[in-house]
Amino acid sequence: MFNQIVAVTRSERGMTTAEYALGTIAVVCIVGVVISFVTGGAFSGEVADTVSQIIDWIQSFIKR
Repeated sequence: MFNQIVAVTRSERGMTTAEYALGTIAVVCIVGVVISFVTGGAFSGEVADTVSQIIDWIQSFIKR
């Protein structure tokens, strides 16, 4: 009959686990940077200034 050559496939389970691990590490690093940026004094000052400008802008329309 016919002789068939069958290729043995390798498991890729470890590769997907490594991809999830790298993705998790990247997300944790990004969250850490965002948290340190938000808790810093410069960011809260900018937010306060922006809110103040928005309130002043709304009040300018109310006074008309």
